[in-house]
Amino acid sequence: MPQHTFRHTVWHEEDSAEEYSFRKYLPKNEKMYNWADKSKNPSVNILHTYTVTRGKESLWGSLIYRQSAKSQGSREVFHFYLSRDVFVTNKIDFEKDADLEKEEILHQMESAASSIEVMMIILGEMVASILHKIDSFEERLHDLLWAIKEKNNKKTLGEIENIRHEILLWKHLIMGFQEIKMAIEETFGKRVMEETEYHRTATRIERCVMLVNSYEDEVNNMVDIENVVANYRGNEIMKTLTVLTTLFTPIMAWGALWGMNFENMPELNWQLGYIGALLVILGSTFVLYLYLKRKGWMGDILQSIGRSKIEKE
Repeated sequence: MPQHTFRHTVWHEEDSAEEYSFRKYLPKNEKMYNWADKSKNPSVNILHTYTVTRGKESLWGSLIYRQSAKSQGSREVFHFYLSRDVFVTNKIDFEKDADLEKEEILHQMESAASSIEVMMIILGEMVASILHKIDSFEERLHDLLWAIKEKNNKKTLGEIENIRHEILLWKHLIMGFQEIKMAIEETFGKRVMEETEYHRTATRIERCVMLVNSYEDEVNNMVDIENVVANYRGNEIMKTLTVLTTLFTPIMAWGALWGMNFENMPELNWQLGYIGALLVILGSTFVLYLYLKRKGWMGDILQSIGRSKIEKE
């Protein structure tokens, strides 16, 4: 595999962390070999540091830098070993991501002062790729914000859950970059923080964290709004049904009374019994309506019905 030689350092890009071409650059360390044996397709990030011997500090692990939102097993993993003198990684599939321009990245590495800076350039470009995808994600979030106002339904709620799931995936990805950034400072000292590429990548990671956290807050607010609107509409529906049921109670009560089949029912022989029954039913309903209106239990319902008719027109 290619060996990228720069002015101050070398980047060994090998096929896989499991192969000999990768392992030959690793110190003879059982923990390191165990990591290489299990590094085929890890489901979580792995990170180890070595700080026992001054001047021979090293950092190695596996970073999930791309994860499909639709398939749990569809992910891209970056395996690496980093010391002050050696930098070796597995092959990065630049062709899969249009945001990762290999020639531009290699050109940027020409001015890197150390292998640590080369590592930070790679991490920085991976984070830039995530930021670009988050920008397109923001458009969906904006559309969803208006959909909640105009069409608050089951489909909208499902879209909120999908977006919330994607945000959690972004957070999971960025967490790995944050951990490596902190581990580099822990392993190689604060001097690395003065290097240009470290500072640039660290700032880019912080920007990504800020965006993801902001989007998470937005989605949580959307969920709160959706719950408030759904509860309000549910209460309005229940109140309307309750009032309508109450208004029809006299009709049902008098209808049940005069629908009995007893032989001795004097109303059956009344000449004006039918008209009288209608007047009793209408009068009882009207009195009940006045009572509900006086209590203030009818105003919102009548206004809601009026608004619905206007909106349809």
